[in-house]
Amino acid sequence: MFTATLFGTPSCRRYQKMRKLVVEEAARLDLSIQIEEISETAQLTQFNPLSLPRLYINGNLVASQNPPKVAQITKILTQEPR
Repeated sequence: MFTATLFGTPSCRRYQKMRKLVVEEAARLDLSIQIEEISETAQLTQFNPLSLPRLYINGNLVASQNPPKVAQITKILTQEPR
């Protein structure tokens, strides 16, 4: 199982796009994924606000600020051990 962690504000369009891309790509590849969404102000203060939203997959930073390309997500999801 993969774990995706999103840091940011759920109302942000870029945050929503990151979440959508990960969910759709995992479904397309028929992989199970658990999404953890971190939007608590206390936890977000550890990052520069200009670097949010942030997407991690299995603890590895995939994207900061702008959503990643679908190919980048596919590459990560197919290379990681299941």
